[in-house]
Amino acid sequence: MMTYFNKLSIAPNQLTLLEKCYAALACLAAIFLTATITQLYSTENTRILIASMGASAVLLFAVPSSMMAKSWPFAAGQMISALVGIYVAHYEADFVRASALAVGLSVLLMLLLRCLHPPGAATALASIHNTVNAELPDFNFLLVPVGINVIIMLMIALLINRLILPRLQVEKNQSSAHLTIKNNQQVPLLAINSGDIEQAIQGFHKFLDIGTDDLCQLLTQLHLLSFQKNVDLKNCGDIMLRNIITVEYATEVEWAWTLMHEHHLKVLPVLDKSKRVIGIVTHYDFLKHIKLTPYQSFQEKWLWFIKPSLDVTTQKPEVMGHIMTRKVKTLSANTHIAELVPLVVNEGHHHIPIVDDEGRFVGLVFQSSLLIALFNQQVFVDSTQSIPETDSAKIAP
Repeated sequence: MMTYFNKLSIAPNQLTLLEKCYAALACLAAIFLTATITQLYSTENTRILIASMGASAVLLFAVPSSMMAKSWPFAAGQMISALVGIYVAHYEADFVRASALAVGLSVLLMLLLRCLHPPGAATALASIHNTVNAELPDFNFLLVPVGINVIIMLMIALLINRLILPRLQVEKNQSSAHLTIKNNQQVPLLAINSGDIEQAIQGFHKFLDIGTDDLCQLLTQLHLLSFQKNVDLKNCGDIMLRNIITVEYATEVEWAWTLMHEHHLKVLPVLDKSKRVIGIVTHYDFLKHIKLTPYQSFQEKWLWFIKPSLDVTTQKPEVMGHIMTRKVKTLSANTHIAELVPLVVNEGHHHIPIVDDEGRFVGLVFQSSLLIALFNQQVFVDSTQSIPETDSAKIAP
């Protein structure tokens, strides 16, 4: 019964209760503010709020990732539809024909101008009802309330969706341990670029309410889930290197460089007193603080940087906390190594710190460790596929 209901439902099932409450409160606040501010500019003969703004609020705040909820479709779709309704109401006296023409022409223009916004068609109908018959088209309705409604709703949407919504999504991703993939950087993982996706969408000959970036991210996530489900690989804890040399925030630069040089290290995790990762240091972090000039040698600048200052004050970094990279991506030891793939391929990580269930550092996974694990798995898969079905059944445990 529940499965049948889910097939019929159109509400986004993946939204958390917090996100659903956010969408409802955002719609409430947007309509309240829009009506309140528009009332200051309205007259006795002008309505302060058009009904289609309620439908626009649903798109803007409940499904902000929809292509119909973007800034251009919302603003242009509403304004163009209102303008169409005004002209149709002026030149066509019959209400039935005027209503049909207003909706049909507004949809056509929105499609041609790539600003399809369904509530815009309702605004075109509202223009038919609210336009005053005169010798010239009445543009008062276009300015108040449509123009003011659109401007206020657009500013509220940009403010809320860019400040509050990203924080909710980050918290959701962290709590569910899902990967967040950057913009178009998932392309190498699938060997599909945005041009391929756009070409496929054009050949579909139907309107798809999903952007190229969102579709590429969805395909990447599906690819990873399938990879994780069908391939018996290990967890990060199985391929990580243990007993990694680490430093603390207050470790001196010279001592840290000595450790890296003597042990041939490429990376030094920086931990706090609780053994939690607060940063990471590579060779680049040392070199980026050396500003060479045409009149100074590298050795001269390096010695100036690496040696601790003898004075009370200093003009250069002295400890690891001053030079470390603070934004560090960590994964749990129980995480399937499939989630390492986009970090290495798309984001260019060469080493990922691994933590336990309490967030304490336990080891490092290097790019080479992942490649070896994937290579060994591929060799195993190729070898089993080359064995006839009857023989492979005999060696199954």
